[in-house]
Amino acid sequence: MPRPGAAKTRVERAALELFAANGFDGVSIADIAAAAGVSQGALYRHYAGKEELAWTLFSTAYLRTGADLDAIRASRSGLDARVTAMVEHFCALYDDDPALFRFMLIAQHGLLPRLQQGSRTPVDAIADVVNDAVAEKQVAPIDPAAGAAVIMGVILQTATFHIYGRLTGSLSARAPALARGAIAAVKALA
Repeated sequence: MPRPGAAKTRVERAALELFAANGFDGVSIADIAAAAGVSQGALYRHYAGKEELAWTLFSTAYLRTGADLDAIRASRSGLDARVTAMVEHFCALYDDDPALFRFMLIAQHGLLPRLQQGSRTPVDAIADVVNDAVAEKQVAPIDPAAGAAVIMGVILQTATFHIYGRLTGSLSARAPALARGAIAAVKALA
């Protein structure tokens, strides 16, 4: 007998894989149900539609990533150690679940505006690391948002190149170099 929640888990995984491969508009409820091996009715027992499903997948993963980065910030000191650990975290996330990473990357444009005001996002956690570095005089005063942008740019552009086959191999193997690049970019802004 299938365990409770197994259908929901299959639906979520199928939707994630399909959204990552085909984009939100390129996927139907029928596609998701078929890939999950459930009826459309079973899917609708868990979600009102694909919009709710996509929002749940995105907001859960995005806010969890923000919390993970906040935990990294709390567990380390100094710009270099924090940024290195955050870059390693992003690279591991990409390597462990490329569909989830790709989905968050492509879905953010449509779904970020729906986040509740005051939600802790990955951008907030990274900007706080930059702000801490300024306050601790590790870098000259810079806009924390600009610092977060260059750090995320190093990671996201590398992931995008990997998604489209311009880079191969694991991103985790590249993490030390990417971290050095992100740190140098932040320091160059000062």
